[in-house]
Amino acid sequence: MSISVIVLSDEGAIIPSYPHFCTAVANDAGAFSQTLFENALPESDFLGLFTGGAYLSVRPTQEHIINELFLHPQAIVNHGLDDAQAMIRILDGCDVISSYPTGHSHSMKQVLISEFHVESDDIQTLHLVISEKFQMMERSFLRALDMSSIYEPIAMIMKRDKFLQFLNFAEQVISDWYERSTVTSFPLSRIQSLRFLFPLLYQTFINSLPDIRIKHVTSVCFHNTKTRLFLPSWKNEAVPVVFASNERFAPALGVCMHSLLAYTSSERHYDIVVLESDLSDDSKHRLHLLCSRYPMAQLRFFNPQHLLKGRRIQKNPTDHISLETYYRFLIADILPQYSKVLYLDCDTVILDDVAKLFDLQLCNNVLAAALDPEIPSMAMGADPSLKEYMHTVLGMEQHDPYLQAGVLVIDLKRMQSLHSVDEWIALAGERRYRYNDQDILNKECKGKFLQLPMEWNTVVDCNHRRMPIIKAGPYEIYAAYIEARKHPKLVHYAGFEKPWDAPFSDYAYLFWHFARDSEFYDRLLGMLELGKIEKKQGILVRMFPRGSKRRTWAKRIFYRVTDN
Repeated sequence: MSISVIVLSDEGAIIPSYPHFCTAVANDAGAFSQTLFENALPESDFLGLFTGGAYLSVRPTQEHIINELFLHPQAIVNHGLDDAQAMIRILDGCDVISSYPTGHSHSMKQVLISEFHVESDDIQTLHLVISEKFQMMERSFLRALDMSSIYEPIAMIMKRDKFLQFLNFAEQVISDWYERSTVTSFPLSRIQSLRFLFPLLYQTFINSLPDIRIKHVTSVCFHNTKTRLFLPSWKNEAVPVVFASNERFAPALGVCMHSLLAYTSSERHYDIVVLESDLSDDSKHRLHLLCSRYPMAQLRFFNPQHLLKGRRIQKNPTDHISLETYYRFLIADILPQYSKVLYLDCDTVILDDVAKLFDLQLCNNVLAAALDPEIPSMAMGADPSLKEYMHTVLGMEQHDPYLQAGVLVIDLKRMQSLHSVDEWIALAGERRYRYNDQDILNKECKGKFLQLPMEWNTVVDCNHRRMPIIKAGPYEIYAAYIEARKHPKLVHYAGFEKPWDAPFSDYAYLFWHFARDSEFYDRLLGMLELGKIEKKQGILVRMFPRGSKRRTWAKRIFYRVTDN
């Protein structure tokens, strides 16, 4: 016994990648178009049709419908969408299994017109076609119009002979309907309303078979089916470079990518993946325009929100780290076909070919990273509580190397063998870490990371505060940091002071060197000016607090001077 289901979906929508699911891409009219009939049917004992993001669950439940925001891996498992044999067992003893119809307070005809905005003329044309070509179906059609329940969206599986009968009926009716209608002159809204005529055909067919054995089961309706479950690898031997960014950091990402691409090798390929949840179309277009200059590079975006479904990430409310920082724990799920990736923070400037970094042999290590030059000194005396914290919480002794997590070469397989993605996310949800994901990586990868030269992650002297701290620490680390500053291969603007806010800060000239020739230069200048205005406004607010007598007095003086 075999089963095949046609999933009618909008272009770009995804379906679970299992053998019994087949894809048919719908146009604006959905199933009420020629699309459905252009696909060859599989040779299966049972055939089905799912529309509108609806699927049938094989899990017993009292609910008629379950709503899911995203089509994510855990939902597929939870609802048994990958279990074709369980679905065949449910089909035993019946001709059709279907989702429950939705009940309404009005007739289907009234609902089609008032709620789904179907034109009454289009319903009338459908009636004429059925009355002329399928007279035996007319009574079933009129009965369906009077019913107060609607199969919308449609999720059903039939025995093959029944499905072929239904498909033949629907194809002839729809073909004749289009011959009688001037669809090319319809506005888009009317074309889109036609998709709601298909449930009317389905209900007409079901009503016409008095002896049909139908079983209703729970349906699962996914409201966002365009978010991909993963990204395939691009090319063999490509260098996968992963960033995580939000809209606020998009200009910094643009400058970072420009510096990266400026040092790429014409003999290599670079697969650049940006993990994001709120990048604007403007930012994405600018980044694509930037990458279009370099044929050896490909740029892709991925929204991982659906992969966090059911997983709790609790950020420390006092830190400045964004949610996107935690996306690095999802990389193994997002890029399953890569065994190794390069992860970079977007507040960096790159001064050498990152392929050299990616090509490093990790041996038996989970990842490669540079030391954080500031932490050892802080633990030695600048922050007396840090030493105890690192010992009790992170399980690290005084001489254990502490990595900086802004630049990582990650062996995805070994990272998964150390902890599953769920386990990494659970760790990220704990509230006991000072430096969040960086502390987690140091604790879990202790003794399992390759130490990179500090020139591959040269952190800036943030507001002239970092250098004195590093200098007061172990001399070996201080000397390595000073040496890295002479010939950095990657500058990392770690900390609260950023070059787009403070253009005279440490190594800011490198950032602006690449910014001037990037697609974000105008936006960065705007951010700089806005920052100046906000700073001035902040001073004025402190001098003249809102609601104070001093502010009222100052406004009077201003209006007198300006004659306003």
